Amino acid sequence: MAIAAKHNLELKQYDVTNAFVHASLDREVYMRMPKGYQKPGTILRIKKALYGLRISPLLWQKDLTATLTQLGFQIVPHEPCCMIKDGIIIFYYVDDIILAYGKDQSKKAQEAMDQLKQRYSITGGDDLQWFLGIEVIRDRSKQLIHLSQVAYYEKINRLVDDQTIRHDTPMATSELMPREGLATPSEINRYQRKIGSLLYAAVNTRPDIAFATSRLARFLANPSQEHQQAADRVLLYLSDTKWLTLRLGGGTAMQVASDASFADNTLDRKSSQGYAIKLFGGLIAWRSSKQDTVTTSTTEAELLALSQVAKEAIFTSRLISELKVKLPSPTITIQCDNQQTIRLVTQAVSRLTTKLRHVDIHNHWLRQEVTNQRIKVVYTKSSEMIADGLTKVLPVNQWTGFLIQLGLVEVRDREPHNQSPVVEIQAQLEQLSCG
Repeated sequence: MAIAAKHNLELKQYDVTNAFVHASLDREVYMRMPKGYQKPGTILRIKKALYGLRISPLLWQKDLTATLTQLGFQIVPHEPCCMIKDGIIIFYYVDDIILAYGKDQSKKAQEAMDQLKQRYSITGGDDLQWFLGIEVIRDRSKQLIHLSQVAYYEKINRLVDDQTIRHDTPMATSELMPREGLATPSEINRYQRKIGSLLYAAVNTRPDIAFATSRLARFLANPSQEHQQAADRVLLYLSDTKWLTLRLGGGTAMQVASDASFADNTLDRKSSQGYAIKLFGGLIAWRSSKQDTVTTSTTEAELLALSQVAKEAIFTSRLISELKVKLPSPTITIQCDNQQTIRLVTQAVSRLTTKLRHVDIHNHWLRQEVTNQRIKVVYTKSSEMIADGLTKVLPVNQWTGFLIQLGLVEVRDREPHNQSPVVEIQAQLEQLSCG
């Protein structure tokens, strides 16, 4: 999507009817006669990948990939469900297909789809408007794409037990503690439904709730009433800010940021970490999580976080290259707000004093990548660090600035799927004190 926004690509959506049954089974599978049709002493042999068979999704993926390969498309190594031919990109998720191409490639793109339709029953061909429950809003004049889940937020709002919990931020600054005693099965089920619903928003279009959702997900096995209320707060926050969309486009390069909050989990003293990756001005990858190991200093925690985002950024860079998209520089610049960490990975004279072997390994790997000019680590103040809100609860006076950094902007009062003016909150940045 970020590439399509930057290069103003056409985006078309298609759907394969009864996708799985187009693929043939590669093994013998039998079934009983269906009710209403009886022939004593006989069973049925299944020849096609029927829905319900565990192998069917894989067989369909192999069949579609083979067909596209015959048409001259090549698999993108870092994303098997994405294929490319002469700048025409096909991406598919099960039976949903997206076709991306430049205006000067319209004829070739249509020829490719016509050939695909000779093999499968395919409907669609309109401009991309919805994908996996996410609304796609385009501003062609500004080369921007906005991703929205308004309808989804309204749906999951029904899970809220207490509609009176209204706040400007998704989570309180106080730490949540484990429940004393055991939750009932119904309480566990309801809480898990809430967190599962929040996760879908947090990983797709709402990075602002990533930290809160990560924290709440730690209590899935035994939630308390306090945890239920905290989940309700995030759900209501989504409802109150439902017009916020994730903006893609508006930039020229790749921006990466990493942060860690040292020993902030009082129960086990593990640190929180987070990262954010922007491509051409739009956020395309982010994560908020607890580190797997206890570290003994802020520097060690920052090193682990930096190593994680460096690997993700290198993967992303290779994927972009395989899509035949060029970045301004082959070296990935990563923002970090810890000076000592930067010195350790950029200066040969600096040494990490630690008995944690795995941390030292991450340190040397980062040095290697810096030496080979695959990454470059630069200092950025915490107040300007996009990943800061992915590792801690930010106060209200810093929240609007965090939304701006993430590229979350309001799009409201629009006709469905039509172009409409974008109401942005960028103007508030001048008046904002991020502290």
